[in-house]
This record gives sequence, structure tokens and C-alpha cells, in this order.
Amino acid sequence: VSWEKPNNAGTINSNADGFIFNDGSGDFDGSSQTTTLTIPTTENNADGTYKCVVSSSEHTKVNEETDVESKVFTMTSTPKSVVLDGTEQTLTCTIGDLDAGQEVVVTWRETTGGTDLSTDTTNYGVEQGTVDGNGDQNSILTIKLAKITTLSGTSFTYKCAAKSRQYPESAESPELNVVANVKNFGVEARGSEVLTGTLATISCVSVSWEKPNNAGTINSNADGFINWFDSSIRQCIVEKTKR
Repeated sequence: VSWEKPNNAGTINSNADGFIFNDGSGDFDGSSQTTTLTIPTTENNADGTYKCVVSSSEHTKVNEETDVESKVFTMTSTPKSVVLDGTEQTLTCTIGDLDAGQEVVVTWRETTGGTDLSTDTTNYGVEQGTVDGNGDQNSILTIKLAKITTLSGTSFTYKCAAKSRQYPESAESPELNVVANVKNFGVEARGSEVLTGTLATISCVSVSWEKPNNAGTINSNADGFINWFDSSIRQCIVEKTKR
């Protein structure tokens, strides 16, 4: 038994260039023999098709080649800003460079080697995701209200790991940290008291304004109202001239 590199790049010699080759002769059970090739990390940065070359005097086979695929995927996650305001929050782990219809199994954990969070339906929801046209699978962790109420601090980190479904004997990937940065939210109200019939300005940290007595949302330049964001004080402002 011997192995050939992808793209006709030559025969692999055991312990050369980091490759480790075991022909499996010591494990022959009388009917089968398994030969393995361990590919070093320096050579495992893209999909490749290796050739297992077998010769057998018993079966009169000489240099019979069998293609063996070695596939790789990527894992990424962008830190996300979240607000602990009593609403569910989501985090995303993206697995890339996948073949269409060949989703991997994604496992979310709170800690390294911890419990699979898909089993904790009280606190979490896990969406595995599907492979899109770009070869990406977006797995989404939903942090439910029961868990949100227990979180505190400026950030928290979850972990995701992926394992091939196409080749289930493959090892699970190392865990990727998925970071959530807590964004503090608050509203400061600044009222006004001025002479009747003059311009009044009230302010708060907000993105929209509502009229008194649930009379509807205020639209800028409608009914004499003007609202804008003042970047110098990082506040939303609304003004109205009394008529």
C-alpha cells in the first residue's frame, strides 16, 4: 500500500513533510486491512483528493488506485453587541467552505467540553442551519429569557464546535469562542418649562417619539414637530412651536 498526494504531486513517504503513514499490515484480521494517512496541519488548508494505491499478489492487483477525499471547513464568529433588556438574544457561528447539502453538526456549549445546549430547552434554542449558495452554514443560538435574566457583566462567551455529518468518523473541531458584548441601555428624560407660546425643547436618549395620551408617533416636519439626533450630546431632540 502507498499514498499519492493530490494533483499528482508525488508519492507520500511516511514521516516526511509531517505525513504519517500506517499501512495497516499489523492489523490484518484475515479478511481486511485498513491503511491510514495522517495529514499534517501545514498540508490541510484546502480540500484534496489523495490516492490510496494497493497491490496484491493474492488478488493479482498492481497499483490499483482509489480516490480518498480530505475535506476542510472554516469557522468564524463576529462579536455581537447585545442588550440585557428582557428580550431573547441570538448568537451566530458560521461554518464555511461546505458542499451543498452537506451540513455539519454544530454543538453549542457554555464552557469548554460542557453540556450540549440543545438539550437545555428551558434556557436555549439551537438552529443548526443549512448550507447556502456560498457554502456557509449559519448556526444560531437563541438565549431565552430564563437565561437572560441571570446574565450580567460587560460580556459573556459561548462556544461552538462542528463535526462532519458526511464523514462521521472525523473528529469534532476545536471549540470557537462566540463573544457577546453587553450594551448598556437607559433613557434619560429632560423636560422643559418655558413661557407660554414660545419654543419648547424636550429631550431623551431615544430613536422615536410618541405624542401624549397615546396619540401616535411623531414624524419630523409633521404638525410643526421637528426631531433629530444631536451628535454633540448623543441625544434625540424634538421641538414644537405652540400654536
